Amino acid sequence: MNKVTLGLVLLVALLGFLLLSTNKENAMQNAMPKSLKVPSVVSDAQMSTVKVSASESRKYQANEFVTFAMLELRGRDKELLYKQLETRRQAIFEQMNKLDIQNSDIEQNSVDMRKEWSYDKGTRSLTGYVVSQSFAIRCSSRSVAAAAVAVLSAELDVEIDRTSARLQSEDSLRKEIILSVGKKAMDKAESYAESVGGKLGKVISVSENGGSDLMHGRQVLGAAKFNDYSEDALLSSIADSVSISASVHLVVELLQ
Repeated sequence: MNKVTLGLVLLVALLGFLLLSTNKENAMQNAMPKSLKVPSVVSDAQMSTVKVSASESRKYQANEFVTFAMLELRGRDKELLYKQLETRRQAIFEQMNKLDIQNSDIEQNSVDMRKEWSYDKGTRSLTGYVVSQSFAIRCSSRSVAAAAVAVLSAELDVEIDRTSARLQSEDSLRKEIILSVGKKAMDKAESYAESVGGKLGKVISVSENGGSDLMHGRQVLGAAKFNDYSEDALLSSIADSVSISASVHLVVELLQ
């Protein structure tokens, strides 16, 4: 082997050794676990809040009275019963008209009809039918409502349920109370914030105490039943006032 050939062989061997060393180093580096980037954790401080409750109740003189009554007839002939019911219904309307209660102030429900049965030694027999119709009679005077009850109580086929005292503008009155309660709660929250050198931020929640909305209620004040048919007893049996209440729970952000 001449010197030129021997030099080429040594050069090739050296290149092979260098290539093998490089591949081994790369393989070792690939086998080593790569370092992971740990994200930074930012923890927000808990928001400071002011929690307050407020409530209010107002009593109003009732200006609407609704009497609930039912006309009920019994018989064996269905067609005759319906005719009698129509006649009795018209008579009731005429009696109410004499008290200045208009037909538009009398709400009529649908007529109901049911069968009556008798049982003898396990045998059922049809004895007749019962037809009924309920009414809601509305008026703006407590004394007129008492007079209507007196007239209806004299009718043997009329059952009187109750007379409810109401407010014609109840929705608007309730809204006024809710707005007043909300302002009262905000004023209270502002006072608490100022007492610790802070001020109010945004409102977090507005709810009924422990609930999800503003609470409102209407309570009828007065007796609901009457013991006799005297004029004074009938008048005193009808409530003369209505109480509306509202209660709110408020959570507001406290800023320092």
